[in-house]
Amino acid sequence: MATLTDRLRELPFFSSLDSDTVSAIVECGQWYSLAGGWELFTQGSPSHMLYFVISGRLIVVREGPTSEEVVGYIRPGEPVGEMSLLAGENHSASVYALRDTEILALPYASIAHLLDAEPDFAKTLALAILRRARHPSASFHQSSPRVFALISTSPSIDIDAKAKTICREIARYGMRAKCFVEASHDGPVESFDAHEVANDIIVLAARISDTPWYRFVLRHADRFFVLARRDARAPRPFPLSPDENSPARRFRLVDLMMIHEGLVSSTVREWADTVGANRIFHWRSEASVGRIARIICGKSIGLVLSGGGARAYAHIGAVRAFREAGLPIDFLCGASMGAIVGACVAMGWNDDEIEMRVRDAFVSSNPLGDHVLPVVALTRGARVETRLKKHFDDALIEELDTPFFCVSSDLVEGVSRIHKLGLLRDALRASISLPGILPPVVEDGALLVDGAVIDNFPTDLMTSVHRGMTIGIDVAQRGTITAEDFKDPPGFFTWVRQHGLSSPPPIVTLLMRAATARPEPAAAAHPADIMITPEIPGVELRDWKKYDDAVAAGYEAAKQAIAANWSNLSSIAAATKSS
Repeated sequence: MATLTDRLRELPFFSSLDSDTVSAIVECGQWYSLAGGWELFTQGSPSHMLYFVISGRLIVVREGPTSEEVVGYIRPGEPVGEMSLLAGENHSASVYALRDTEILALPYASIAHLLDAEPDFAKTLALAILRRARHPSASFHQSSPRVFALISTSPSIDIDAKAKTICREIARYGMRAKCFVEASHDGPVESFDAHEVANDIIVLAARISDTPWYRFVLRHADRFFVLARRDARAPRPFPLSPDENSPARRFRLVDLMMIHEGLVSSTVREWADTVGANRIFHWRSEASVGRIARIICGKSIGLVLSGGGARAYAHIGAVRAFREAGLPIDFLCGASMGAIVGACVAMGWNDDEIEMRVRDAFVSSNPLGDHVLPVVALTRGARVETRLKKHFDDALIEELDTPFFCVSSDLVEGVSRIHKLGLLRDALRASISLPGILPPVVEDGALLVDGAVIDNFPTDLMTSVHRGMTIGIDVAQRGTITAEDFKDPPGFFTWVRQHGLSSPPPIVTLLMRAATARPEPAAAAHPADIMITPEIPGVELRDWKKYDDAVAAGYEAAKQAIAANWSNLSSIAAATKSS
């Protein structure tokens, strides 16, 4: 069995240290295990120790005035608590074990001695502090989940077979995946660290039970997929932690995967609420398996669609280009008309059906044509609501095959509202409620208007949902309004005589542009990996009849972007095609 000294030499921090230095560290250190879920230290507590992670993973959490923020993760070989210790200050954040973690703790007196006596230790520690200070978000990328648990909630779910199927699919994307089922639990318990080092992904399959294997899986997984059948009811409380009182329980990452078999006994939302699901997926076909595999190995594609009135038709052309290139779309989000197009894709409609429905809803006649003398808006909004009901009926967001969310803007609180559950048409109605044009949506004390008002291009939200590639299409950056339309404008009755009541006056464009105007998206904390900004000359926000022009522009812009980024996209397309 490897000694502590041997194990330390295999870790990045210690690999460059002299053998005598490593031996000195071992001699003065305290080596112990911290059970998954429990705290190493809390924010505000005195700092007396420098800690190193030998195996496992820690999460760093800072408490703010109203909420807790995940600052980062600590992986094997990394120090934690060093800044507070050397500065002589209390800890600025709390640290918990995400899973069973081995710790080497060095008291302050020993650190002071090592800094004086071992120059290589002082240099290595200084470099580690400098890297962390210069790249504070790097730990999110470096410590991405690698150990995934598939948890079966029913004896009728063949969890072992599903885990092996996912591992085979992961291999198509060039990742080394190892699957462990309960029958093989003696192996990973003895040498779990070695398996994690030797593979890119570890998949643990387990059934809810009071067994050593289930408890092992709960303690060692970074992320959980709970598999549930629609014909079963969710147990409450749901047994997804070895200790429901553990402080780190609220940071556990849990996804729900619904299996559609038998008669419906529980709704997807009931299951999602019970397990505290961050995301919801459905196992319906081979395409579902491919999506889960891409998500696990960080190869998923998330598509962000901006608002932009009729110019958002360009998103339809872009989606067509992605499909022709064999690129999967694993997550969708949008604002305003971008949300409408994203919802069409999430519904599973092919290109022809999307065109047919969008033409019917927006091109054949003006969706904003039911004008009224304004009190809260220029239109009644009845046309829009009728068309949303006709095309999306009673579809629920959580039931969609492709995970989808959209945003609206809460004018009461001045924040974005994220819609990821409930009636799809209600969420879309809120997301497209252009202030002054459509009546706002009043919901639970919130006054919801167009998502573009606060966040017309929610790439930050998308990057928080998945670890893969985020592609953004922004149709509202420029070319959306013409200044000449507002020079010496005619009076109301003159406009009506010249254009009739069916043609919206320039004030509609003015209000739409005011809603979508914002700083450049490069200012976002997490911009898109691939940015597409179609040139759509001659198509303004209210030009609902110019469907073909906008679609063609989006198609061409997406084709060019795909070609320019094919080196990063080709492996995903090839693996998806072969599955």
